[in-house]
Amino acid sequence: MSVQALISLAVLTVTSPADAARQLLTLRPGREALWLAFFLAVVLNGLSQVAVQQLVMVPEGDLAAPSQPVFLGLLQSASILLYSIVAFLLIGRFLGGVASFEDVMTLMVWLQFLQVAALLVTLMIAMALPFLMVIFVLASFIVSLYITLHFINEAHKFGSILKSFWVIMLSAVLAVPFVLMLMPSGPV
Repeated sequence: MSVQALISLAVLTVTSPADAARQLLTLRPGREALWLAFFLAVVLNGLSQVAVQQLVMVPEGDLAAPSQPVFLGLLQSASILLYSIVAFLLIGRFLGGVASFEDVMTLMVWLQFLQVAALLVTLMIAMALPFLMVIFVLASFIVSLYITLHFINEAHKFGSILKSFWVIMLSAVLAVPFVLMLMPSGPV
């Protein structure tokens, strides 16, 4: 894909996520390409997180979050992304969906790339206009949730955003113990 095609697909993802999902699902990349894209997304996300930690100023008087080793951050990012893919697949199938692992992985990895781009834009906004950072982060979260709802709906062929919402909610409920285990200060 050309850069222009990727930009067009990114814009389509934000403006019409269902159409973008259908377009992504017709690509059918091989497993090797999917796993390579998965790990590239994880590494880019990790680099973006490090950039945010290093470049965003913490207001005076606030405590900065302790930084963690890069490898641990990459491992957490990979684990959470893989958990999301598997949870969206299994819970979606439990609710009557028909997606394959590759379908869900394709859509979630693409979304991860878009989230990395949004994080980089957030970083630029934080450096130029720090007071807008929180608003942009909140807007990014809402848009990401909106896209995820449509992606799950298209992958599982639900025909109902409400079912997609339940997939996300049930995945989140089941994720809490898993995420707590991955936290450095978690109960393990």
